Amino acid sequence: MPLGKEKALSHLWVYLLLAVFIALEGAATILLAAGAASAGFLNPLAVFCAAIFGNLIADVLWYTLGYYSRIDSLLYRFKRLGVTSERLDLLKRIIRHDVIRLLVFAKLANWMTVPALIAVGVARVPWKRWFPLILASDLLIAAVLVPLGYFMASSFLQIQKGMGYIALGFTSLFILVTILYASRLLSRKDLVAAFENQDES
Repeated sequence: MPLGKEKALSHLWVYLLLAVFIALEGAATILLAAGAASAGFLNPLAVFCAAIFGNLIADVLWYTLGYYSRIDSLLYRFKRLGVTSERLDLLKRIIRHDVIRLLVFAKLANWMTVPALIAVGVARVPWKRWFPLILASDLLIAAVLVPLGYFMASSFLQIQKGMGYIALGFTSLFILVTILYASRLLSRKDLVAAFENQDES
């Protein structure tokens, strides 16, 4: 049974769990949650907040992984591939200089977001340079996907309801045609006489 707004908001743990699923699965979970909100099972505003929070959790975790991992020290071992400390330092400086363009491109490409955020962490880019952009992009993603999932589900439910009405209409028409056809057959005297003769024989 659909939950009311007050009851839906009282279940904070549901939305915290939803945020975790969004952090793991992303867009698909947001669309499904928005569809559930359209059906009345979740609060749309709470789903919107969970979408932002879930995406932020994922982005911060990927940055933290890059920041605290020893990926750069691991790369030093690939000297045969031309990896040197000078080249890695140059790459870090390039990332720090062009972090905005890198993250904008990564968010637009979607599949590049994880390696880009790890690289930003490895380059030790300060939070104030990358976090506002990530927050704005996560707000934009939620602002697009939540209404999309909400109205797609709403349209689907309307189409489904319409199909139910159409099916009911066709069933009613079929019953009506069957009754009319049967009454016309029964009104024919020759058929009635034929059935009476069959009964007598």
